[in-house]
Amino acid sequence: MMKRYNVDDSQQPVRDWVHEFGEKEISKVFIELDRRPEPQVLPRDYYKKIADAGLIGYSMPKEYGGGGCTSLQYATMIEELAFWDGPTSLLTAVPQLASYPVFKFGTEEQIKKYIPKAAKGELIPAFALTEENAGSDAANQSTCAIEEGDNYIINGKKHFIMHGDVCDFAVLFCKIGNQEEAKRPKISAILVDADTPGFKGETLQYKMGMKAATTGRIYLDNVKVPKSSLLGDVGSGFKYAMNTLDGARVGVAAQGVGIAQRALEEAVKFANNRIAFGAPIAKLQAIQWMIADMSTKLEAARAMTYKAAQLQDKGARFSTEAAQAKLFASETAGFCVDRSMQIHSGYGYIGEFSILEKLYRDQRVLEIYEGTSEIQRLIIGGTYLRSL
Repeated sequence: MMKRYNVDDSQQPVRDWVHEFGEKEISKVFIELDRRPEPQVLPRDYYKKIADAGLIGYSMPKEYGGGGCTSLQYATMIEELAFWDGPTSLLTAVPQLASYPVFKFGTEEQIKKYIPKAAKGELIPAFALTEENAGSDAANQSTCAIEEGDNYIINGKKHFIMHGDVCDFAVLFCKIGNQEEAKRPKISAILVDADTPGFKGETLQYKMGMKAATTGRIYLDNVKVPKSSLLGDVGSGFKYAMNTLDGARVGVAAQGVGIAQRALEEAVKFANNRIAFGAPIAKLQAIQWMIADMSTKLEAARAMTYKAAQLQDKGARFSTEAAQAKLFASETAGFCVDRSMQIHSGYGYIGEFSILEKLYRDQRVLEIYEGTSEIQRLIIGGTYLRSL
């Protein structure tokens, strides 16, 4: 394993911890989890093992049973997990994404109800924002909650929701009341338990990659929840969602760094051992240039990811930096996996011989979820165009 660059002394203990877990646990099961027959289901025993190791609750507040880590430590953990297995890093990141609005904007009662059990892996949360017509245009929500006395009655459907098929509760984003005439209805966030009548999760099948971390859709048919389930203020849901996604994008950038690192190391190892024309292909200039380009992009992506994480830890604005890191690191992962595949040639294309085939599939979603690359470019470009 190649040595990683740290910007803080707190990172290496995290790397060592995850490396030990990766060797002991992830390496034994990650291929098997990817190749299970459809329909794929969440590997609950493995999820619990991750939680018991402290990985799922690592970024949640200490006072509620979490690890209380910094954003930089969290990014380092996700990076190292993604090196071992992208889906395992996602199993760890999804609870952080979904729990963040609760411990950031929730009441003490809401936090105590959900966060300690989420940190232990006893409750699986989902971040229910996306709909069929509200993906990149996340404000275009059609799911609606109507007030009825002391309750809300919710109807709608959510799409592409990580763990939406198996969640125990969801942070659900929707409009409240009749806002049909509004061009941009005000979005609110409501906490909904999955065992509430009318709430139904369904697994999306035949995902290209990241298979162990399942994705689902959620149906809401006259779901009744008390008004005390409202998260924060009415009409502030979109702000909460965007605030949450800023931090999540740092995590996606870290995933990109981890996957790119694995692709580079696999390429170096293969190039040094593959004999062609009487010598290792590592002697060929074409191979050396590919390795040089991969490593250079990787180090730039790592630096950008750590910068965004450090800004978050300082309490500074980091939306643009998170978008830059997510954009560059996710596309760098795609570049590095592609170049590593080229170096491996047929041995990379066939999963029997290497993990490149799996890396290729797992990486692709990094340029899509938590805001596509095009959305990140809009955020970045808009920021700079408004800066003068």
